[in-house]
Amino acid sequence: MLTDRVSDEEREVDILVVAEAGGYTVRIGIEVISWARPADTPWIEKMRAKHENLATDKLILVSESGFYKPARRKAEFYGIEVLTLEEADEADWPLIANLTASGVFEVMTISFDVTGILQQDTGIREQIPISLATSLSTAQGPVTMDQFVRSILDKLEVRDVLRQNISSDKPHDFWFRYSHPNGLWRYEEEGKAGQFVELRVGLKVLNSASPVQYASGTFRSVPFVSGTSTSGKPVQFVLAKSPDGTSSGYLIDHSGVRTLSSNVVMK
Repeated sequence: MLTDRVSDEEREVDILVVAEAGGYTVRIGIEVISWARPADTPWIEKMRAKHENLATDKLILVSESGFYKPARRKAEFYGIEVLTLEEADEADWPLIANLTASGVFEVMTISFDVTGILQQDTGIREQIPISLATSLSTAQGPVTMDQFVRSILDKLEVRDVLRQNISSDKPHDFWFRYSHPNGLWRYEEEGKAGQFVELRVGLKVLNSASPVQYASGTFRSVPFVSGTSTSGKPVQFVLAKSPDGTSSGYLIDHSGVRTLSSNVVMK
């Protein structure tokens, strides 16, 4: 139950989702009908009027039989999201709450290159560029250098350190090194033989944020969230939720089409 700000009456809301997002408490009001026919425009207007004086940050309307096209247009005009019953069951409510709280889609774009310190059998140490396609043996099996570096950058603590050291929406340069007490791997090519003892990874990082309008739904039973920038920046994105709870998708902006994974964009 929520209190009407004008009449001071207690009003019932079918479903109230309360979540903490961006340091704020976000309340999403969900109203549901199970008519035999699609929901119409008068119901959209009635629910909008009801929630104008309730403490909800976003209104979502769910109809078991769908919505007539004029009703969908009316809801879109007022910024009300409409879902079928199936879409509501699949919706990612925490992600919706986070977007509602901020109204901003934040993207960290990272590009990188890798070099290695080769300790040659002759005693000479040399820094050599390493292809991202180079294969490495790990406890989890063989991976490419590209996959290995991405697994490090995808760690939450690494992203937090990067964000803390970015002060503007301009590119920032970072680097980190990786080593192992027993060395990394044996190298015998181009007349050189030795052990790689250290990896050095150079990063170029850009953190950008765009205000967005978004919608959620399902496609072939897969939940997704898509959005379009409301600023002058050309940004569109779509994120699909995986069975393990992570998200992946695509971002389209001035740089072209890029892959989104775990809140990190990789070129």
